Amino acid sequence: MNTTPFLVTAALMTAAPLCAQAEDDPFADAFNDAFENVRTDAPEQQTLYVSHRLFTGGQLNLAHDQPEAGETDHRGLSGLTTGWQPRLEWRPNDALDAVLDVRLEQDWVFALKPDADWQDDYRDKRETRLAIEQATLGYRSLRGAASVGKQTLAWGFNDVLSVNEPVNPPKRSQPGLQDPDDAFVPRWLTEGRYYMGDWTVQGVIALDNPVAEQPVFGSDYYPMPTALNDQTPASPFEDAEALSGGVRFSGLLFGADAGAFVWRGYNSAGHIQNGRRQYERLTQVGGGFSVPVEPAVLKAELRWEDGLVFADQATERLAWTLGADITLPADSRLIIEHQSRYLPGYQSAMASIGDEFEQQWALGLEHSRWNERLTFKAMVLGFGNDLDNGQVMRTSAEWTVSDHWQTEVGGVIYRDGDAALPSLAADNDRLYWRLDYRF
Repeated sequence: MNTTPFLVTAALMTAAPLCAQAEDDPFADAFNDAFENVRTDAPEQQTLYVSHRLFTGGQLNLAHDQPEAGETDHRGLSGLTTGWQPRLEWRPNDALDAVLDVRLEQDWVFALKPDADWQDDYRDKRETRLAIEQATLGYRSLRGAASVGKQTLAWGFNDVLSVNEPVNPPKRSQPGLQDPDDAFVPRWLTEGRYYMGDWTVQGVIALDNPVAEQPVFGSDYYPMPTALNDQTPASPFEDAEALSGGVRFSGLLFGADAGAFVWRGYNSAGHIQNGRRQYERLTQVGGGFSVPVEPAVLKAELRWEDGLVFADQATERLAWTLGADITLPADSRLIIEHQSRYLPGYQSAMASIGDEFEQQWALGLEHSRWNERLTFKAMVLGFGNDLDNGQVMRTSAEWTVSDHWQTEVGGVIYRDGDAALPSLAADNDRLYWRLDYRF
């Protein structure tokens, strides 16, 4: 039976006497007086979000040798920073958004150790730093999205040893101290995406050509007695042939997240030749996938690059990584990754860009307590297929004290070996700490 006429009739019969008696009803008068100014429309949506991060942290070098006369003494306190990181987000509607994230920090170790013979390059890079972490203007719709500005784009699948990250240069100024989640230099980019069901086509054009963040001359990680005369890449606004960019195709394939890309740009790590670091043009083609296989997520990546230079001759290289992210009982997680690099046309003169075969591996373990408010992490980065090549070992504890306060303490140990990185950083074992206040 259709009940609509019955409900309408009942409502009218109920309302009629109430309307007729409204003038004589003191309760109705009081009700109207009390609520006549109450707004019943929905509140306006917030469009501007502002947050702040105040932080302080430090490093204590445990193993550095006594310096030669006239050299910097890096023993003991090697960093004591304070800083402020404001973040501004503007979202006028569901389609547009803008983000500005800036970090300003001061390292007081240069004032606390004034007798140290700090090199100017090192002091200029470390003492006062102002960096734009993100500055983007974005648009999104049901069919696609676009953004322009300074940003970080992750294309790889593996957590530590990815070979599919051609867009943003890596941070290597303090190897072992940089967390994998914060291991890339932001870059000015224009980016667009087009959605086709389960697949996405992504195109990127770079507006600058930054290079990898290497140890600065005069720092405790710098491996040589003199500074290199770097030959940095030109800006695409200065030279049209310096333009960098690429295309990526990603989506779901037989239950796996898959992606493939082509990128044309610079080798951000460069190569050393005749006392200077030069950055050659590369073409990179790569792809990878991650597939869940309970209780793990299996990951694989493959990359081919052409244009590496040794002795003014171009060559090519293959690189691949296999990994697994395994969920363990009791809120724990295990990461296992192995990377290989191969120079097909290897000659002994190629030592400046690597050996014929180069191996790296990583083991990581995380354990969380108290609803993930306390997290313990341990990571070992190894070189070669045996322990004689050296390792970097890092342990840390992160404690979210409250919604506003977070702290981290940890340590890094470098075990010397035949590989370049652990041998150059062997005397830099250290403790580090950080305290954040967010509001």
